[in-house]
Amino acid sequence: MSRTIEIAYASTAEESLVAQIHHLTPHHGPEQAQARLIELVRSAEKRLKSHPLAAPVCEQAALFGIRHYRELHIGEYRILYRYLEPEARVVVALFLRQRQSIEEQLINYCLMR
Repeated sequence: MSRTIEIAYASTAEESLVAQIHHLTPHHGPEQAQARLIELVRSAEKRLKSHPLAAPVCEQAALFGIRHYRELHIGEYRILYRYLEPEARVVVALFLRQRQSIEEQLINYCLMR
């Protein structure tokens, strides 16, 4: 029997989505920026609900001893998340563009604690 996977968002995920909107808005306008990110979130949720362990452990975070985050790639974005298997829950931590430094974001969003 398959379990229903719950998706939760850390405050850092919400903050990083706002940062992505600010990055996209000058290039695409606010409506298109929001639409792109809504589609990203929907796509991520669909993939994470069906295969929460499919994405690899985030290698850049692992270099700092943080081995509980996985890194899902969708288009030009990376989604860092944890899968809490006993609770059947995915906790999304960050939405990043491919070129953003994970090290900087880990420091900015205090994920190293």
